[in-house]
Amino acid sequence: MKQARFDISGKIALVTGASRGIGRSIALTLADGGADIIATARNEEELKELVSEIKCRGRNAAYIVADLSSTKEAISMANRALEVFGRIDILVNNAGVSLPQPAIEVTEEAWDTTMNVNLKSLFFITQVIGKKMIERKKGKIINISSQAGIVGLEDHAAYCASKGGLILLTKVLAIEWEKYGINVNAVAPTVILTPMGESLG
Repeated sequence: MKQARFDISGKIALVTGASRGIGRSIALTLADGGADIIATARNEEELKELVSEIKCRGRNAAYIVADLSSTKEAISMANRALEVFGRIDILVNNAGVSLPQPAIEVTEEAWDTTMNVNLKSLFFITQVIGKKMIERKKGKIINISSQAGIVGLEDHAAYCASKGGLILLTKVLAIEWEKYGINVNAVAPTVILTPMGESLG
C-alpha cells in the first residue's frame, strides 16, 4: 500500500465514474488512505481491473456496473451499494459526460444525456445515500464539478449548465445537511488529460 497523506481507515467510499480518469485516481487514493471502495461505472472489465488493484493494495473493494444516464439505474445502484458493506461513509460523485456541440446545434438527446448523468442521477444517488447518512448523523459527500461550471466554455452549453447547477446543488445540500453532521463540498478542476479531457482536443 502506498503511504497516504491522510488516514481514513475503516471508512467505506462509493466512487462513481471510477473505472478511468479522475474517478479511478480518486478510488485508488482513498484506498491508499485506508478506505474500502465501492466503484461504479459502465465498463465492467475496467472496474474488475480497478477492484483487483485495490485488493492488491490491501483494501476490500467491490464494483457495480451502472449506466447513470438512466436515473432508475442510478437509484438502483445506490441502493445496492448500501448493501455491499452495510453503509457508505464517503460519497464521491465523479461520473460525468461531455458532448461538445455549438449551442445552435445542441440536440435534445445530448442535452438530456448530459443533464441526466452530470446532475439528475447525481442528485438522486446523493438523496439515497444522504438519507442513510442523516440517520447516522455523519458523512462526507464530494461532488466533482468543473471550472466550466464557473466560466463559459465554447461549444459546451449543456456541460457548463450541468456543472454550474451542480455547484449550486452542492451549496443547497451543504446548508440543509450540515445540521446532521454531513459535509457536502464540490471541487472544480480544469481540463485534466484523462481520456475525456484529451477528447476536447
